[in-house]
Amino acid sequence: MSKGEVLYWEPSVERMSRDELRRLQLKRLKHQLRRVYEKSSFYHRKFREAGVHPDDLKTLDDLRKFPFTTKDDLREHGYPYGGEFLTVPLEELVGWHMTSGTTGRPTVGPYTRSDMELWTNLVARCLVAAGVTKRDILLNIYGYGLFTGGMGLHLGAQAVGAKVIPWSVGRTEALVQTIVEWRPTVITGTPSYELYVAETMQGKGIDPRSTSIRITIPGAEMMTIEMIRKIADMYGVKEKGGGVRQIFGSTELIGPGAGQATACTEEVGFHLWTDHFYAEIIDPKTGEPIGEEGEGELVITHLTREGMPLVRYRQRDIVRVQYISSDCGRDAFPVVHVIGRVDDVIYYKGSKIYPSAIQSALLSFPDVLEYQVVVDKTGHEHRFIIKVETLAQSPELAEKIANAVEGAVFARPKVELVPPGTLPRWEGKSKRVIVNE
Repeated sequence: MSKGEVLYWEPSVERMSRDELRRLQLKRLKHQLRRVYEKSSFYHRKFREAGVHPDDLKTLDDLRKFPFTTKDDLREHGYPYGGEFLTVPLEELVGWHMTSGTTGRPTVGPYTRSDMELWTNLVARCLVAAGVTKRDILLNIYGYGLFTGGMGLHLGAQAVGAKVIPWSVGRTEALVQTIVEWRPTVITGTPSYELYVAETMQGKGIDPRSTSIRITIPGAEMMTIEMIRKIADMYGVKEKGGGVRQIFGSTELIGPGAGQATACTEEVGFHLWTDHFYAEIIDPKTGEPIGEEGEGELVITHLTREGMPLVRYRQRDIVRVQYISSDCGRDAFPVVHVIGRVDDVIYYKGSKIYPSAIQSALLSFPDVLEYQVVVDKTGHEHRFIIKVETLAQSPELAEKIANAVEGAVFARPKVELVPPGTLPRWEGKSKRVIVNE
């Protein structure tokens, strides 16, 4: 950053009024629509087919006139390199990240040098909002490579001035020893891996609450309030003046850095940085807008991305959005809680089940150590089974769990209690739900 340049995490930026934010959004949105229309062959064609022009945007509400962008669009027209979505020549790119592509052709996130600077500073904003300072040692256990988490958190932490241990995932027993010897104060990784690390410590006779870790920053997978509370309890972060601060992002957004939980929002969600990512909430079935607050599918438009800005991208995240007044002063930025994903909904005997609802019900029981959900539709009679890892092997506990899950999802599971250490653990994103069709 040059001398005098405004940092993205400066309080003056985050504490603007909602009217100031709307004016900034409209200015940036007009510029971005004009830019993609002129420079992206995909959007030039898409806008013309929809009968809209950038000049049609007079107010923020006018954005609903423009067509959606979907993951299928990215797979068909954005691979490789960014394809028809690129708004810069290929030689101006400095690199890419990609999704794993396990469910089809991967989606691509290309960066220009400007995008890398933007991303770095947005992650830095997130870390500062979470309470990270240059006095911290940050242990980064997000995966490096195609996954955006490792590099994103690494660059952002360095911009803040925190010291980074770039561990990635794996070698967990050695990782535990590093925590003991190097005394990191912040740990960043998926919530599943953060819990696995804590369990590994306990298995070696080390109390995670006795370590130097005061802040954990989980992300990259669905997490409920119950999961956040479990992480907080295992590491004892609140007693150390810290907490669990979830971070939000995706390959399509520009990696992590789109939103961050603060001490004020730890158990209600995270602030979405809508000065850079314009958000809409729509009915996932009809595509109709729901309003500024409410529950529905999140749709994002890039306001400042350079290499491959997306317009009205359907994230497929089902979210609940609200505006709150809080001590942190970020009242202009909506608080978002991810409930689940459209793609993750389980249809079972006429019921629509969100895995997050199952997790909330299960983790309300302190005896639950880990779980696995199996929905088997291969036979004549469909089955809904939840395997629960617990020390308390009692029929009474199984009955209570079945009742709690049924009350949450309106479908009754068969609960199988299994001994500790039976179910898998994850060093990356968890795979707790198995659907056989």
